[in-house]
Amino acid sequence: MKIAIGAGTGTVGGPATYAVELVRALVTMFHEHEFVVLTDKPAPFATLCATRELPMTSPWQQPLWDHVRVPRALAAGRFDLYHATKGVVPRLGKTPAVVTIHDLASHVMPQTFRAAQRIHLGLETPWALAHARVVLAPSQSTADDIARLFPSLATPVVVTPEAAASGLHPPTPDQIAAWRGRRGIDQLACGYLGTIQPRKNVALFVDAFLRAARDRDWRLLLAGRLRPGEEVPSGGGDRRIVHLGAMPADEIAPFLGSLRCMVSPSSYEGFGLTFIEAMACGCPVVGLRNSSIPEVVGSAGVLLDRPDVEALAAVIERLMTDDAMVTDLSRRGREQAAKFSWSETARRTMHAYRLALGEAGAAPS
Repeated sequence: MKIAIGAGTGTVGGPATYAVELVRALVTMFHEHEFVVLTDKPAPFATLCATRELPMTSPWQQPLWDHVRVPRALAAGRFDLYHATKGVVPRLGKTPAVVTIHDLASHVMPQTFRAAQRIHLGLETPWALAHARVVLAPSQSTADDIARLFPSLATPVVVTPEAAASGLHPPTPDQIAAWRGRRGIDQLACGYLGTIQPRKNVALFVDAFLRAARDRDWRLLLAGRLRPGEEVPSGGGDRRIVHLGAMPADEIAPFLGSLRCMVSPSSYEGFGLTFIEAMACGCPVVGLRNSSIPEVVGSAGVLLDRPDVEALAAVIERLMTDDAMVTDLSRRGREQAAKFSWSETARRTMHAYRLALGEAGAAPS
């Protein structure tokens, strides 16, 4: 089987991590097949398999990339199958496709997206679902959303849970100390990891942190790229709120290891990769009991039933002051994160490939 995998990795985030880790696992486990990554940034895949660079100099070129450059590359390469890892199936060409739908946030919470994004996803997602031979969803919650919002869909949906990035594990005390030294942070801290956008409710976290901290010299560290047009909640300019920007991959472990807890009061997640990353690093997690988050966190973190400032402040204060609770959640989180693996993601994905091509013996996932 000759498989093309479309992977836009110019923007740091969950879909980029997913593409790199999935390709790594597929190449390792299924070396009898040929994999070629079509990507705007070949470097992350260079040591894994063949790549073909398809330039994309601006996010506004995304439709050109998906619907012109990718089909041309597919036709030239004579591929058996194309895996669109970021939710868009080309409108041109005849190569059979599978598609990963990471979430349906734009349909569940359209008010949290700008008009251009709503229009783009409103056109692309229904097309992808209708024209892919198999749909991949990272959680049962997302699979259920697909069934609920697109009830006439006849395309098979395969659930392919994600995992922490390979090599991500609890940092050593020396690594934490070195990272804190470089960043100039020596106070007790909690934090957030992920894109800063409305549905993540980062402003709620900031308000709860300030209520929990009162006059104590704690720090709230916000790590993640800022979605265009958004602002970083600053708590009225409080110096204890620190925006670190997008976090490089090699700094994620010491960042998470330096926190008493990672708080993400998101209203909706297709999977919630940052929860797995935090738990893998031994960092206690706090979130809301909605969408896919209970699937990922299980009983290994603190999940609130609703986005309430006072309730969240109480949890933050407890975790910032209770060493026994932090130690217990750290252990449980590591055990929970270990239940997820990219090898299992790859196994289920290969099942989807075989299902898409109608191969005999494609056992149920």
